[in-house]
Order: sequence, then structure tokens, then C-alpha cells
Amino acid sequence: MDIVRYLPHHDVVFPKIFCHFKIESLFQLRLVSKCWQSLVTEYFKQRRNLDLSEFGQRVTVDAFLLVTSDNKVLKQLLVPEAASWLMDQHLLRVIHDCSHVLTEIDLSICSQLSSLSLHSLAANCRNLTKVSLKGCEWVDEDDFKQLVKNNHGLRKIDVSWCWSIDDRCLINVAISCPFLEELILSNILSVTDSALVIIAMKCKGLKHLSVKGGWQVTNCGIRAIGDHCKDLKILHVSDCFRVTEASLARLRVRGVAVDVPVPSEDSLIEVEDAMDVLMDPDRRLQI
Repeated sequence: MDIVRYLPHHDVVFPKIFCHFKIESLFQLRLVSKCWQSLVTEYFKQRRNLDLSEFGQRVTVDAFLLVTSDNKVLKQLLVPEAASWLMDQHLLRVIHDCSHVLTEIDLSICSQLSSLSLHSLAANCRNLTKVSLKGCEWVDEDDFKQLVKNNHGLRKIDVSWCWSIDDRCLINVAISCPFLEELILSNILSVTDSALVIIAMKCKGLKHLSVKGGWQVTNCGIRAIGDHCKDLKILHVSDCFRVTEASLARLRVRGVAVDVPVPSEDSLIEVEDAMDVLMDPDRRLQI
């Protein structure tokens, strides 16, 4: 401790030493002495990144408050799966204090939050580049629209399983976020080709798109994405029953990673036979 005490804290100890410690180690360090406790507390105040992804529900409210208390420079806040402890009153203070610098936030599966948190993000944060609201059923359509409207620099949006998101929300995303690179819309049943066509035309830098489980998505929407988004690298369309090789084959040739395998010749024949039966109900198999 004597050596550390005489080193410049903000120029050496924090950026060169403490930044390499895991959160658990820093909490253990606080228990050594009052001097270490004071030093770690001061470090938490100026820490710019807080990633609690690996802890999930094992974090306590007290620990979260300790790490974020008096911090006004937090740029990254990742607290996915904090369903058992994170509530609006804990998050709103952080959003208020760090709204001018916050660029990345992950609230995936934080089920005890409400639209109050989203409203605060939408109203106060103007520099967000990455937002994940996966599995947040409390997402409000109007607040989400305001969020994307106020953050034109968004590069990543994940609203998987957010059932209030519809084509109108996604068209708003396309118009407001021209620099979007990653858009995750998994298991949103209301997504249609209409939104995908607008997204394709407005977000030409898109690199990763997931419409997995989008039952209303067809080859038309995927073709639009392929025609306009020349930088596309990853496409997830599993369980999109109306999307076929008619639109996927061209993307595979371009090197796009598609999450469904190339159908075998036998399976293609089976599909063709099934389509024939559907087109001709009176057709019967000849034995």
C-alpha cells in the first residue's frame, strides 16, 4: 500500500493497475484496510465501463449502488439478466448522472424495470450507440420511438422478444438511425416486409440482421436487404417459414453467414411436392 499511495492515482494506479482487476478483486481489496477501501471507492467514481454480464442475478443492489455512486462519467453500463434486483429507482439515478456521456447500455431481461427507465433514457441520453432491450416486455412504443429519434448515432439495437415493437417503430428506427450496423429483431411476430424494405433503403451500412422467428417475413423483405445492404455479414432467419433459398442463395454467394443450412436436394423435392399438393388439392399420390 505504501508504494501505491505515492503513485499518481488518476494517472497511474487507476488506468494502469486497477483497470485490470476484476470487480470481485476490487471488492476484496476494499476489505484490506480503510486506505484501500477509500482508494477503490475513488476508483469506482471515475470508472467509465461497468460490465456485470457475467454475474447476472448474483449482483446485489448494495454492490451496484457502491460501484455507481457518485460516478458521472460512466460510458458503458451492461447489466443483463438483473431481473432479481435492478429496479427503476436504482437505474434512474445512473441515467441522470451519466446521461451526457453514456453511449452503451444493456438491460436485457431486466424484468423488474418499467417504461420509466426507457422514458428517462429517451429524454436524457443523446449519445447512445448501442442499446439492448432484449426480453423487456415493458418497452413502450412511444418512448422507444423517442429514444431512437434522439440518438441518430445508434449502431446497434436489440429488441428481441419486445412484442410492442411493430413496423411503425422499425420504420422510425430506419429513418432516425442511418448508421445502424446491427439490428436484432428475433421473435417479434409483427415484423413484416414493409419495415424491412424501408430499413434496407435507409440503413445501407447494416452488417448484422436477425429476424429469427419472424413468421411474416418473406423473400421480398430479404431480397431488399440483400440488394441495398452491401456490407451485410450475418443474417438470422431461422423459423422464418416464408424465407427460402430464392432470396438466401445470392447472399450465401456473397459470403453472408446465414443461420439456416443449405437445403439438400431431397428436401427441395419434398418442398416442391408439398407445394404441388397445396396448389392442387385434388392431387393424390400414385402407388
